[in-house]
Amino acid sequence: MEAHVKTVREILHSGDQFLVPFFQRQYSWTKKEWMNLYTDVLALFEGGDETKHFMGPLVCTPFNHLLAETPRYQLIDGQQRLTTLTIALAALRDVSRINGLADLADEIHEDYLVHKRRQDLERFKVVPRLEDRENYAKVLDGTAPGVVAGSGIVGCHSFFKRAWRSPVSDGGETSARRIFAALTNRLSLVAITIDGENPYEIFESLNGKGLPLEEADLIRNYLFMQVPQTQQASFHQAHWQRFESQFEEVDQYDKVPPTPFYRNYLMRNGRYCPNRTAFIEFKKQNTDRGLNAVEQVNELERFAKFELWLHRPELCERPYLRRRLAELRQLDVSTSHPLLLNLLDRHDKAQLDRDALDECLRDLISFIVRRSICGESTRGYGRWFPEAVHAIVTHPASDLRRYWLDKGWPDDATFIARLVEFPIYVREPKKCRMMLEILERMEGHREEVNLNVLTIEHVLPQMVENDDEGRTWKAALGPNWRQVHEAWLHTLGNLTLTGYNASLSNNSFASKKALFAESNVSLNVHFAALPDWDVAAIRQRGQNLGRRLANIWTRPAGEAYTPRQPNQEDAFGDAFEQPDALQGRAPHTHGNLRVIIRWSLLGVNKSDESIQEATAAATHAVFIGRLIEWKPELLNRLQNTPVARTYSLSASPDTDFLNPNTGRPFGNKLVPGTSLYLFTNTSTGAKCQDIESLIRRIGLPGDSVVATQL
Repeated sequence: MEAHVKTVREILHSGDQFLVPFFQRQYSWTKKEWMNLYTDVLALFEGGDETKHFMGPLVCTPFNHLLAETPRYQLIDGQQRLTTLTIALAALRDVSRINGLADLADEIHEDYLVHKRRQDLERFKVVPRLEDRENYAKVLDGTAPGVVAGSGIVGCHSFFKRAWRSPVSDGGETSARRIFAALTNRLSLVAITIDGENPYEIFESLNGKGLPLEEADLIRNYLFMQVPQTQQASFHQAHWQRFESQFEEVDQYDKVPPTPFYRNYLMRNGRYCPNRTAFIEFKKQNTDRGLNAVEQVNELERFAKFELWLHRPELCERPYLRRRLAELRQLDVSTSHPLLLNLLDRHDKAQLDRDALDECLRDLISFIVRRSICGESTRGYGRWFPEAVHAIVTHPASDLRRYWLDKGWPDDATFIARLVEFPIYVREPKKCRMMLEILERMEGHREEVNLNVLTIEHVLPQMVENDDEGRTWKAALGPNWRQVHEAWLHTLGNLTLTGYNASLSNNSFASKKALFAESNVSLNVHFAALPDWDVAAIRQRGQNLGRRLANIWTRPAGEAYTPRQPNQEDAFGDAFEQPDALQGRAPHTHGNLRVIIRWSLLGVNKSDESIQEATAAATHAVFIGRLIEWKPELLNRLQNTPVARTYSLSASPDTDFLNPNTGRPFGNKLVPGTSLYLFTNTSTGAKCQDIESLIRRIGLPGDSVVATQL
């Protein structure tokens, strides 16, 4: 790294060219910043000749260039300052020319604004982002509109033309040259040149108070730099715009973050790409393969189609794939995407037929669902799924099957036993919905039912009141009804689908059974012949549904499986300890952190929610999961934003949260519904502070979330 204090003259009166990279913002200075610069120049104009003013840093990285080419640098920090300075100089040039000062106007233009013998964009000493180039070119070429503009590059030019008009008209060449000297010889910046480092990390460290920089922006910038400046506009229109627009919000679909896609794309062939290194890996792979920009974008566009199928299954043009893709979408295991891109690519190239692809996808779903219910850790998924590509030798389905078995694929007996007592409604709501819908489709409908309008109904109601219906439920559950209710309420055996959830409410089982008898939902036929709904009935139905799901998401029989022992630090906390309350144990105690979300203050039409899990760490993780479930676009942002102390969410906690003293990772917790981990090695008080800080950082009302240490 080299750092030198340089005047504007030393920076612009040279043979260099400065390009604003595509990951930077468009020109965004307004009258407030223009006035600050004008005030600084005016103070220099009126002060002594020795007075100088420091404007801040100018950070750039060099591009490799040939001897005959103009040395080029990409601006990492300072692009707004340097662009504004050239516009202010262009305005002084224009005012000087209007006042008959042709020599000064030519000096400014030829020495500070352009490379006289270069053509097209290469002639400009500063090149802004593509969206700003047309207006910038008009300003530097002297063809900017004569109207007064209020914002943007043309607005900046109008502002400084008005600013210089009076002093130049009144004081002639003397005043014009004093303004010129103030702008070029008496304004200085610290010019920092950084070579061989990651510009992403440099920019982020310099701009920590703004929105975090996306690696997707750096990749975009890198590809555009492979295109000659004169061809960048046509490249954007013919290739890039079509590719990038696919990720935008459309109709009912949210925007798909492009940065995770690049990482998935890079790992599609089995090479692991650590978090926050996508730009470096992309550059390396692109260089190694020798792809030009057009070839690279064409390939990206092809894989983006597969990625978008995983986010928007309904848009897949292959009907036989839609349902399986929808199931994968409900699982919400984004770490599986590299493997899925590989399999879809093979299928697209006719290397994997339709039936074999379906086998691979069904087995993957089985592996994920069974492990999830059995409490197996997801920590290794970020590496396992890319690594699985290498397991494919000749027969993808059978090769992957052996790989899943080796990693721990729960057998039928373990899966069914765990599922029966697992509080799936609260621990895995998406999988819960997915299971009920699949079971309903397998039942077949007496009449056509739109599953999208159905809601999940608790047969044993969530609230047992002190009224006639409540007393009926208490009698059915027995003397320890509170513990029984807590243990079995959210299990699969107690859940069904209905279109009239409000009508069922907290009614007695007899009342509910009458309404179920009128239902077109085939799952509800089960309740017609039952006299009571108690623990035995819930357990029996849970076992029946578990067996059917085991037959849907099959697993090779006869292979050994050794379940791990769940403990309090598992992703599911104390989920499997709740049924022990039936044996006379007291229900589990809650941790000492409570988070209340006031949904009404966030514009969400639902009651306030209180989160208090068995540990403060689990409460913190569940809270973050609720935020992401509410606003999925936060998922990518929280990977680049401090969430707990200085740590962001991570898909690789073993490396990102590594304790250098022990060689083991600090405490962390899986965020429910994601494949990311939260740093939890802090006190409860610190967790409260981190939650409050995060709420401010993402712009939520301060009183919408209350974190309390109990």
